[in-house]
Amino acid sequence: MRGRIYYFTGTGNSMRAARVIAEQLKETEIVSMRSDPGDFPATDCDIVGFIYPVYHWTMPAPAVKFVEELDINPNAYVFVIAMPSFICGYACEKLAEILNKKNISIDYGNLVYSVANYAIVYPPFPPARLRVPKTERKLKRIALEILNLEKKDYPRENGFIRRKRERVMRPYLELQKYADNPFTISEECISCGLCSRVCPCKNIELVDGKPVFLHHCANCMACVVSCPKRAIGYEITKGDRKLLEASDSRTFLVKIMGLPRKRKLYMNPYITTKDLTKDNE
Repeated sequence: MRGRIYYFTGTGNSMRAARVIAEQLKETEIVSMRSDPGDFPATDCDIVGFIYPVYHWTMPAPAVKFVEELDINPNAYVFVIAMPSFICGYACEKLAEILNKKNISIDYGNLVYSVANYAIVYPPFPPARLRVPKTERKLKRIALEILNLEKKDYPRENGFIRRKRERVMRPYLELQKYADNPFTISEECISCGLCSRVCPCKNIELVDGKPVFLHHCANCMACVVSCPKRAIGYEITKGDRKLLEASDSRTFLVKIMGLPRKRKLYMNPYITTKDLTKDNE
């Protein structure tokens, strides 16, 4: 059977998951959701998978746009793997909603907890040495279940999260258009262009050799963790203040956003910066 797995990743967790599952399935291609969905349709695939992190207790906006534009075989076995740090929320239900409009249902769903890596707010946790081995073991179990075409209902948000999601997360979603304004570039930038090549949102271009952010950022941290000189910073008080000015008491995290020079960064240990530049394999 021919398969294709679509993934959205910033620091490699979803890409690693796609690789583990594809290796078990054989004859399965993995494709980054930063690609043009028209270039990689799933109309001739028997197995179609979607793997992505959880942002703001739901599916990342770039992944939503990709799937909305993707053509899929309505008879395919479809699976979803959400990779939250702690709260999965509406992430799988959002995909089901999109696919339902295409008359496609999800046959298998699961979640795999990953290292929290929102570097502009906190250092990575739990420690990768503790979380990653558990993630690897679960991915291998999931791969076997998918290989056997098992049926499993996708995770749904509980009542508490459903009641809180709109009030807690809506302000942050509204601020996303300002999310990349506070990024700064230090003199240590060597104009290598890695930040542009790893960005899953195609949000960075080089102008006179320096990164310029194009204001459709998902805050995935790919550019931050991939920079060989740690030349990318995040300083609201020194950058464009629109993010700070637009925030209010409901968006308290904005007040502590920043990227201290000594903050530990995280990239999945099985993934390299070069891997993140690939669109498919």
